[in-house]
Amino acid sequence: MADNSSNGYEVKRIEIEPVPFRVDQSQRRSLSPLRWLVWTVLVFIFFLLTFSAWFVFTARQVVVHMDPEPERISVSGGIFSPNIGSYYLLRPGEYTVKAFKQCYHPFEMRIRVMEEKSQTLNLSLEKLPGRLSVRAHHTGKSSVDIDGAGVQIDGEDMGITPLQGVDVKSGRRRVDIRSKNYQDQTTHVDIEGCGEFQLLDLALIPGWADVTIGSIPKGATVRLDGKPVGKTPLELDLFPGSHKVEISADRFKTWRTQLVVQANQPQTLENIRLEPAEGTFSLHTNPAGASVTVGEKYAGKTPLDMRLLPDKVHVVRISKAGYEKVVQEIKVSSGRRKDLTVDLVPIEGIVYLTVNPDDAELFVNGKSRGTVRRELRLTTVEHRLEIKKEGYQPFQTNITPRPGFPKELRIILTKLEPKKTVIPALIKAVNGYELKLIRPGPFTMGASRREQGRRSNETLRKVTLRKPFYMGVREVTNKEFKEFLSAHSSGSLQGNSLSRDELPVVKVTWEQAALFCNWLSAKESLPLSYTKLNGEVVAAEPLRTGYRLPTEAEWEYVARFNNNKAPMKYPWGNTFPPPPKSGNFADISAKDLLANYLTGYNDGYLITAHPGAFGPNALGLYDLGGNVAEWCHDYYGIYTSSAQEIYVDPLGPKQGKHRVIKGSSWKDGSISELRLSYRDYSQDERNDVGFRIVRYLKVIPEKE
Repeated sequence: MADNSSNGYEVKRIEIEPVPFRVDQSQRRSLSPLRWLVWTVLVFIFFLLTFSAWFVFTARQVVVHMDPEPERISVSGGIFSPNIGSYYLLRPGEYTVKAFKQCYHPFEMRIRVMEEKSQTLNLSLEKLPGRLSVRAHHTGKSSVDIDGAGVQIDGEDMGITPLQGVDVKSGRRRVDIRSKNYQDQTTHVDIEGCGEFQLLDLALIPGWADVTIGSIPKGATVRLDGKPVGKTPLELDLFPGSHKVEISADRFKTWRTQLVVQANQPQTLENIRLEPAEGTFSLHTNPAGASVTVGEKYAGKTPLDMRLLPDKVHVVRISKAGYEKVVQEIKVSSGRRKDLTVDLVPIEGIVYLTVNPDDAELFVNGKSRGTVRRELRLTTVEHRLEIKKEGYQPFQTNITPRPGFPKELRIILTKLEPKKTVIPALIKAVNGYELKLIRPGPFTMGASRREQGRRSNETLRKVTLRKPFYMGVREVTNKEFKEFLSAHSSGSLQGNSLSRDELPVVKVTWEQAALFCNWLSAKESLPLSYTKLNGEVVAAEPLRTGYRLPTEAEWEYVARFNNNKAPMKYPWGNTFPPPPKSGNFADISAKDLLANYLTGYNDGYLITAHPGAFGPNALGLYDLGGNVAEWCHDYYGIYTSSAQEIYVDPLGPKQGKHRVIKGSSWKDGSISELRLSYRDYSQDERNDVGFRIVRYLKVIPEKE
């Protein structure tokens, strides 16, 4: 085909016609197996390269470190786990690591390969255990086995000795052995492992000490911590610590020591010489109350029990004012008792009495002698004489007779003008307790700020007591109190009884004293001064005419009474120390019983004295200074000081937890004034607090 173009060139067109394709069949048959083999290899190589590339790009590098180095190690699981040394190429997923080494437990562990590109596994092999046997023996005696000792390895109980071939992990192990009566033992042992047999042989130290005890004489009883353990000579196994050892024998003093025992340190107590026991000497005199000295040492007042060295002559001197002195030589046997009663011979003087009227009654020291007689024989000590006759003013005086020098008294009693109402000066309760009529007036309580020993509650305040009252002449005794409370005991101090009938009762709570007053009031059909409120004993208001405890103001008024002059500082006067025979205080006679005492004072009483043993004050009341401290009716309180205010019949605070205690006791060796420290003694039992009681004769209206 030809075409003319515009550029002048001639173009020829050639027609190409398709013909059918034909394959040379002979050639095809000869090339087909080889080509398929080539193609197969190529495809496999392609696949392998593709897989390798895929594996390399998706696998993670895992380093496996194992301590110690195993003899064999394998990692299985996943598609493929190639490694070079400890480096593995592993795809993420779970695998099993197995390892083997001689003397170690076979290792098998499931691990998980994570997505991180590089990971490290630190693994360890556990060595096979060793076989350990443990034996214990007595220290210094290797042939003496100790069976039954508990064995712990690294805190785990493994059994008791003898312990045979127990499996123990290899390495350094702590071994603890504990056996009764032996000290605990701790040691360390290196276990070799691999099934190797090892023996541990330990010497246990005794947990006791051997103590040998011997005495002269032999056969003495030995007590250990209060329990008898045998007779000397004696060998004991004692455990560590402090032990009280007592060795005693009949008619010998008990020997005592505090023995400190350390484990495995033997001790010997031998040739302990027991001293002969003291003998007991019991001395009674008629009358009682005589002073006794043994040798040059004061022993006390009769009746008296004392301990004396045996088989030795002791010179005993007995003296009592108004009686002849007695000297006795006493010898007592070891561990024996000797009793002696001595009738004292009075030294008398003569007193001639002329009394008008002559039928008056005579009282000597408070005891009636009947109608006055012309001649009166009395011991040569001070006596209180009273002459009384109804309708006459009583006469009272103190007199000290002298042998060979008769005294004469001429007394004319003054006749009393008849009164419409006679108020007795002295009354007796149904149990015989005496109370004396007090007609009080104004006075000043407390102490000035300048006074030494003044306390915060002792502010000066003006007080007026308008109502007459009866005050107990003396303190209540054990005998009187036991009629109310038979089980009460005043106790003792270092073997000296405070519970004798004639002594003042002590160790009394405020509630007990108040209930004693109610008990006495009920016997006389008087109004009760105390009642119960919410289970607590409290004072009834207003004050009633039954028996009660004195208020603080009433007590201080009678204690400091000075014949209507300025109140005294102390019950005996204004000076300190007290003059002789002022009262029963902590003095040199009680220096072996009390820490504090008056060095320049001796009242002759080791403990409390019977009420009235010392002279009365100006009101005829006894023992307001000394003997025992006394409960008051009031609660304790601190008063504000006011020069203008006058307190009329004060009763103290309405309530509180403290009660007032007044007076210095026989135990008070300092005596700051009339007072003791105030505490809540309502439930306390002090062995120096007693009481006396008061009552109104009648309730007097204020206008009186």
